[in-house]
Amino acid sequence: MPGRDGSSRAQAFMDSLDFELDPDLRIVEPVVAEALSAWNRLRGDRAMPALSDLDVLDLPRQLLPHLLLLDIEHEPALRFRWRLIGTHTTAALGRDSTGRYWDELYDERGFEMLKRGPLWVLRHKRPVRVLGRAVYADKAHVHSESLDLPLSRDGTTVDRILVAAVYRIH
Repeated sequence: MPGRDGSSRAQAFMDSLDFELDPDLRIVEPVVAEALSAWNRLRGDRAMPALSDLDVLDLPRQLLPHLLLLDIEHEPALRFRWRLIGTHTTAALGRDSTGRYWDELYDERGFEMLKRGPLWVLRHKRPVRVLGRAVYADKAHVHSESLDLPLSRDGTTVDRILVAAVYRIH
């Protein structure tokens, strides 16, 4: 029986998730391509920019609702926490998980699927495109294209990931 918070529906959605990583960055969505261009401008000749390089006033306005910011905690253990989630994502997924840790928010299967992109970025220290699919409301499918973009205070350790995401229901 579903809980008041729609937990069984949310669980069914999480159980239907499927993600594919694309390190070749074959971007389709214009907003995602714009995020990559902005990230490249910010980093200049460095491997990756820092969060302090990012000024939202310098970003294209249409990009802002599609941005998410993921904090990476390396010590005492690796943890991910949503620092910021744009309005496009909260509207598409029907919730705002800003400030929540992934290991407290997602079940084991969802967590394992979602962390594939960030773990790839941590290992390679460069962007990766993530294609997602999930069944929504037992008939429609949510398709997403996102880009995980590394940020680093010291130029070596990825301490945040800027995500640009577009969700479409088919």
